[in-house]
Amino acid sequence: MHTDQALIFFALLFAIVSRATAAQGQSSSAPLTNVPLRTAANESDVLSELAGTSEISAEADSLSALSTPPPRGITVSFNTGSQHDSSNGWTTLLTPYVAYRFNPHFSVDSSVPLYLGINVDANVGTKSKPVYAYASKNGTFGDTSISLHGDWSIPFVSYTATGSMGVPSGNSKFGLGAGQLTYSVNNHFERELGRFTPDLELGFGDTSQLVNLTLVKSYITVGPMAHFQVGTSIDLPLRMSLDAEAFEELPLDNNLVYSTTGSGKKKVTTSANIDPAEDNGFIVSLEVPITHTFTISSYYNRSLRDHDDLAGFSFNFLLTAPSKAKMP
Repeated sequence: MHTDQALIFFALLFAIVSRATAAQGQSSSAPLTNVPLRTAANESDVLSELAGTSEISAEADSLSALSTPPPRGITVSFNTGSQHDSSNGWTTLLTPYVAYRFNPHFSVDSSVPLYLGINVDANVGTKSKPVYAYASKNGTFGDTSISLHGDWSIPFVSYTATGSMGVPSGNSKFGLGAGQLTYSVNNHFERELGRFTPDLELGFGDTSQLVNLTLVKSYITVGPMAHFQVGTSIDLPLRMSLDAEAFEELPLDNNLVYSTTGSGKKKVTTSANIDPAEDNGFIVSLEVPITHTFTISSYYNRSLRDHDDLAGFSFNFLLTAPSKAKMP
């Protein structure tokens, strides 16, 4: 999929969401200030909506929940934290999140990372005569991500479709951006089984950067690739949650690899084969809600192919959440 095809894809997806939202608004026969008659048909809908809105604060504690914000409203939060990459040292980020839900099925969110401190290994020479300089950079932005989500409950599982676009706001010279528009399409399936919620993800795109926004890897790939993930989340006491996943990022063609690693494992180059961009391993994360507006998260990523370890912690602050629905 080329850049123009990616733009057409997101335009069509946005048109579908807008049409669904408009249809929902036309289906309401009474203004919001009127009190509708309670019937057996609409009572279950009311109770269902109240159940969702009563958990607004708890859902907003999680970064993953920001991709599916509470019904009909805007959610604003920001995340700050640090992580250590065994090949690149420490990185400190500040990431604001804005999400809006149009209706029970469709939502959109956006975020842009600000690197408060990161070690880069960038080419300060030319393409023909590269000269790599390793230094620490402060106050540099990464690529902006914009994602559109669709949520449905189908027999036996819950399904979420996500289309993401990366806007080249990051500095590609330092390896912090792809240098072009990128896209990713993901299909997420999960089934709640008591405290366990097994999940499966299948997707494709032209970058690994949009697959997991929590992790900041020491390189960015640009090129056609598929990604797979399987694992489970576990509900723990005190509203804590543990998530364990195994992943595979599989390039489908030659990939352009941007690097910020100090050890030079993956430098800015067009690879002669697809191996340098492939990655697989596992991710383990733990979320600990402190209050309804403050959550502490920690995570660990092990790359089996690159023999690289990445561990970090973050603090998530909820700034704005949708108002709770009123009982008709």
